[in-house]
Amino acid sequence: MRMTIKTLILLFSFCNIVGADETNSEKLQIQHPEWYIKISEFNIYSARGVGIIHHVTIENSADIAYKNLKVRVRYKSRSYTNYGTVVATETGVLPVTLPPNSKKTYLEGGAVLGATSSGFEAGSIEVLSAVPITR
Repeated sequence: MRMTIKTLILLFSFCNIVGADETNSEKLQIQHPEWYIKISEFNIYSARGVGIIHHVTIENSADIAYKNLKVRVRYKSRSYTNYGTVVATETGVLPVTLPPNSKKTYLEGGAVLGATSSGFEAGSIEVLSAVPITR
């Protein structure tokens, strides 16, 4: 009898711990989407001072979907005197929806990211936030 009660208590405790881990994981995915979204490839060109981003490969390793990724692009100089120096940053929203646990190339037709110059070269991009799509 005592063994049965102890076993039930241990089993109940284990189920609560597993459930808590799943809940914490989902909370982290909602609070910190930038930890789960990685941009591996992207292209930007300047059209009369407007930055057009296209062919953006994005991986979502979370178990939930996201939309409207807020990103920051750092631009480097192409000029001879300060080639490769970060000279500007631009923040914008990528109008995409990422399914859970996915990797895909988006914005093949391009989307406006903000202002840029033909003298700049996109150096890096980072995900700042995203809107979680929850049930």
